[in-house]
Amino acid sequence: MWKKALGLVLAAGMIAGGSTPVMAAGSAGEQAMIPLRTAAEALGAKVLWDGTDKRVQVSLGKTRWKITPGSKQSLLDQAPYELARTAVTDSGGTLLVPLQSFTGALGIRGSWAENRWSLDSGDWKGRAIYWMTLLRQGKWEEVGMMMDASLSAAFPPSSLQKYEERLEKLYGLDWSLLHAEAYTDSVRSNARLIYQTPKGETFGMELRFSADGLLDDVAWIENVASSYRAPAYDHPENYTEEDVQVGQSPLLLPGTLTLPLGVQGKVPAIVLVHGSGPNDRDESSGGGKLFRDLAVGLAGEGIAVLRYEKRTREYPLRSASPFFTVQEETVDDAVSAAALLAADPRIDPRQIYVLGHSQGGMLVPRIIASDTGKHFAGAVLMSAPSGALEDLMLMQYRGILKRAEEEGASPEKLTRLQKQVDTWEKAAALLKDPGYSKEHLPDSFPLPNAYWWFDFRNYSGPMLARDQNVPMYILQGDNDVQVPPSSLKVWRSALSARKDVAFKSYPGLNHMYIYYSKNSTGDEYKLPGNVPGEVITDVANWIHLGMKDLSKNGEEADPFVIE
Repeated sequence: MWKKALGLVLAAGMIAGGSTPVMAAGSAGEQAMIPLRTAAEALGAKVLWDGTDKRVQVSLGKTRWKITPGSKQSLLDQAPYELARTAVTDSGGTLLVPLQSFTGALGIRGSWAENRWSLDSGDWKGRAIYWMTLLRQGKWEEVGMMMDASLSAAFPPSSLQKYEERLEKLYGLDWSLLHAEAYTDSVRSNARLIYQTPKGETFGMELRFSADGLLDDVAWIENVASSYRAPAYDHPENYTEEDVQVGQSPLLLPGTLTLPLGVQGKVPAIVLVHGSGPNDRDESSGGGKLFRDLAVGLAGEGIAVLRYEKRTREYPLRSASPFFTVQEETVDDAVSAAALLAADPRIDPRQIYVLGHSQGGMLVPRIIASDTGKHFAGAVLMSAPSGALEDLMLMQYRGILKRAEEEGASPEKLTRLQKQVDTWEKAAALLKDPGYSKEHLPDSFPLPNAYWWFDFRNYSGPMLARDQNVPMYILQGDNDVQVPPSSLKVWRSALSARKDVAFKSYPGLNHMYIYYSKNSTGDEYKLPGNVPGEVITDVANWIHLGMKDLSKNGEEADPFVIE
């Protein structure tokens, strides 16, 4: 027993941390040696002593690096990896390795001095990993130094601490890096990190960088797992995709323009507008990608499709301003997207359409009203709420609680869900109180962004659309747990006097327009599925044929039936 304990003590000393790098014995300019444990843990890596192999193992993401003290030989992901110089132990028991070998093994670029990393401005992955580790360690000054000056000014240490506390509340602090990658889109450079907790939960962080390598924004991604499969109607030979920029500088949004191939002349085009939440351009949700399916499907029907990252996905921190509303979140970007299409010589400017899903659908009338350039020839609304959003959210949370009660959920879960219902009931009551407004907010509001909510309260898309004259095609899945099928009836009633609106419902389709044979609860979103080809065809026919081949005078067409 005492021999095993002594071995652990010696091993602990061998990989103990150190401070500044030292030069290995030899001629000037030879490779600097750095303390393995301290330098690795500064990046959030795990450092362990393997008593069986007499090696030190460093784990960071998918990388496993095993170093043998006193040797130049090491293993990197089970393959031989020779160090630039021999790994040595200094007089204090600290294991030192060559900086060059360390950065090469862990895939970073930079220097180490005074117990901290200075990573190259173009090493977005390394900078992202290091920033997240500093955030977790509460080193607010160093965190701020890696941020763009305007972002750092808007988010001082007190705000950063709250951000870290939120992550800690959700996941604790003992999460490990599973995957890291750097990528560049049409707007800027980014890094995507995926972490895992000891309980097996995963979450993602997307860090965005300015041209000089400073952090420009950061997005927390709750759901990173995807079981998506491309639909049968996805034929890449029938379309091409281009990276585009949507919106106004300096806060541009990266987007994708999907263009049909083999079509003569200018083509019609449609802008896709997201539902609530910080959605990506595909409107990804577990096993589904509603907007990607629409893009490739409609391109196969000769229609160009423009989709883009939602503003709250691309700029979540910068969007957290006191006076942020749906106008900045959704409306302005949709109008900018239409203007982008109108300026494209390959697009028919007389045939530009907008398609909004969920909250994006309910905002379509507001988008049309804001389109001073009169770009839109028509609009498609998919599962668009017909009433105030605060009422819909309260209904959704009451429904979640009811289903949990029926399923015999644990008392702890029921208590948590009841608290959520209480929160929404309080919020709804305040939003209905005429004594408050966005100019006179209540002292206490139970939801984030009170100004956003009071700007949007009591909004009714159907009432706004009654006096508009842009043709509409309004769709609804009748297995939608988030937006009840009764919403379609409200839209039909409100727009009954209009002769340029068609309606259609789809048996079995849930909120993400995927067929589900049981009653939808939202849990099925994680299952792989696609928008049925018939929905694609219906939308394409409406764009190509208008009202000629669809329902007339507000009458509902024969419902689509899934075999």
